[in-house]
Amino acid sequence: QFILCLGLIASVVLALNCGYSKIHFSALWEEVFCSTQGSSSLILLNIRLPRILLAALCGMGLALSGCTLQAVTDNPLADPGILGINSGAGFFVMLFMGLFPALHIDAKLYQPVFAMVGGLLTAFLLYSFARRNGKIRPTHFLLGGIGVAAGFSALMTILGADMESSIYQMVSRWLVGNIWGTDWYQVLILLPYLIVLIPLLFLRANVLDLLLLGEDSAATLGVRVGHERKLLLFVAASCVSVSGGIGFIGLVAPHIAQRLTGARHRSLLLSSMLTGGILLVLADTVGRVLLSEIEIPAGIIISVLAAPYFLYLLRKQI
Repeated sequence: QFILCLGLIASVVLALNCGYSKIHFSALWEEVFCSTQGSSSLILLNIRLPRILLAALCGMGLALSGCTLQAVTDNPLADPGILGINSGAGFFVMLFMGLFPALHIDAKLYQPVFAMVGGLLTAFLLYSFARRNGKIRPTHFLLGGIGVAAGFSALMTILGADMESSIYQMVSRWLVGNIWGTDWYQVLILLPYLIVLIPLLFLRANVLDLLLLGEDSAATLGVRVGHERKLLLFVAASCVSVSGGIGFIGLVAPHIAQRLTGARHRSLLLSSMLTGGILLVLADTVGRVLLSEIEIPAGIIISVLAAPYFLYLLRKQI
């Protein structure tokens, strides 16, 4: 975990020095830590640093969401994107952009709220679908998520057909996983979500361990399985509300972290959180500098790199 902390710090420092304007590392130190007002302070402190912190926090939230979903659904392939939670959140963001123009003045405040509602609704639809005779069936959860994702995608296509071009482009950028904030306001909006949700997850690390033993064993050991699953689903779905449609972070980060620190959730949650932050910061950095003419959304970079790993995990499960 100490190595992961160093990796996250190194990725942030690297990202600060990557972009159209190259800044020497000594200048980075002076601008960030010595509060000097050089020519690069505007770029570093007002544009790059908030975006990088937002990417790190979003990556942490998505990784925690995926780690939690894998335990709650008893499926190592669970992920907010694969289960359709991202699609549900995206559909409600599209509803917000298309049907509530009066709220666009405070879009940075209301957009995460609509995304959270969509993600929560999708999570509980899946929970109801997968619950049979008082027990959760992991295969029903995964297959139901694929169906829900396809349904929401179809609804978004229908809704987008009659949407203004500028609004549709904004929604499309959110859906493909673009880091949507470049100022400190978005970081301040995101922090309360994580400050509340992260302690809830760490307080229930032992519950997540017991859920992996199976419903009957967990209930025998005193876990209120239904109550805890609903609570953990709420937390996991809430984590995608401000991150956009970034896939595979929630799938890949917990598996990488498990190889490093083991399967006990008290350490796995922290390792997954740090790994997710590193992955998304690096993906956003690559997307910014790979092509000089255009900026590639971080979600696309992650999908290209993580899709082969997903196929490898899927092959292991078959």
